[in-house]
Amino acid sequence: MAGRGPSFTRNLLLDALLDEERERLLEDATTHPIELGHVYLDPGDRIRKVMFPISGTLSIIAEPDERHRVEAATVGREGVANVHSALGSRIAGQQLIGQVAGEAISVEVELFAKEMSEPGRLEVLVHGYIEALFAQASLSAACNAAHHLDQRCARWLLQTHDRADADSFFLKQEFLAMMLGVQRPSVTVAAKTLQAAELITYRRGSITILDREGLEDAACGCYGQIRSEYSRLVPLKPNGRANVRHG
Repeated sequence: MAGRGPSFTRNLLLDALLDEERERLLEDATTHPIELGHVYLDPGDRIRKVMFPISGTLSIIAEPDERHRVEAATVGREGVANVHSALGSRIAGQQLIGQVAGEAISVEVELFAKEMSEPGRLEVLVHGYIEALFAQASLSAACNAAHHLDQRCARWLLQTHDRADADSFFLKQEFLAMMLGVQRPSVTVAAKTLQAAELITYRRGSITILDREGLEDAACGCYGQIRSEYSRLVPLKPNGRANVRHG
């Protein structure tokens, strides 16, 4: 992103950096679309870039066998995809796909690792984010095993709403089923339940959040725990906690 300078990007991690850190990191960065359903990495692929979403979301997908694909974690403008490369890895362990359309800033992985090796805000923020991402994946796995589908669906919609630029976003039903690790008919039932409660509308892949507070009441406690862990672990403010809406 040559010539961009220290202006804000809309990615919370990047915008929490000191201007000079952000300028160095973005010197040769590129901005590109996040395309719904596009596969950015498959397991075993070489990691060449890290991606900082500025709108839309990316999904990290785990495949325990050939018949099942389940979301392990979501990455939006609060974070960065392929962040484990900061610890030395250059090989993808999971699939990375576009979940909600938007845009991302890509940075060469070697530059990212070099900047991470220097003490500073980037090092602090990324180490905290890695912990927060692990917490999200752990709580999501427990949630999928322990909680009712309606609650899980509400949690996932809240997490996506936190990262969206509007109350409406596009998502195919079969894609939502994959996110929750269930079959499409089960998602249909859950979506109808939330719609009947006038919490959302869901028509032809377009989801609109009608009642944010009601959706929070319908979700399980995992949503609040994930938010709390991010706020605790990622110090977006130099001397304080992150104070942002995040799922």
